[in-house]
Amino acid sequence: MAGFLPKPVSEFHKIPHARVAIVASMWHPHCVNAMVDRAVAELKKVGVSEKNISIHTLPGSLELPYAARCLFESDSALDAVIAFGVVLKGDTTHDDNVMQNVVDGFGRVSDRFHKPIINEVIGVASVEDAEKRSDNSVANKGVEAVFALTELLAWKASLCSSK
Repeated sequence: MAGFLPKPVSEFHKIPHARVAIVASMWHPHCVNAMVDRAVAELKKVGVSEKNISIHTLPGSLELPYAARCLFESDSALDAVIAFGVVLKGDTTHDDNVMQNVVDGFGRVSDRFHKPIINEVIGVASVEDAEKRSDNSVANKGVEAVFALTELLAWKASLCSSK
């Protein structure tokens, strides 16, 4: 189970100048919105101004890589995208296809723009599994997303400062 981060939330890197877009699927809104809300709260705690956080809601998880590409194309100052979605396992292989296309799409977009996309589109066996990953604990995927983002942006900044 998620929720065991490599460092405490209090030790996340500060990223006060970051510009972050959040893309979110409309499916399972009680879980997705809880992850988005938690990510926004954690971004503010690491110094990101509310005016530097934008939230975009899309029909489903398959549309999220396209949305990330459009956001990077329209705003060259954007530092990163965080993506949230819930893909519920069903009786067909549709969920596997969705997850694979989302991962592949994010990889292509990230490579093209040389910017991180934090993928918190979760594939789960039940809505209860998604609820465990969007509750009010540190297991909320919004916390994990901000952890990954702060680590990546701090690491990238260290590369630039060492030149």
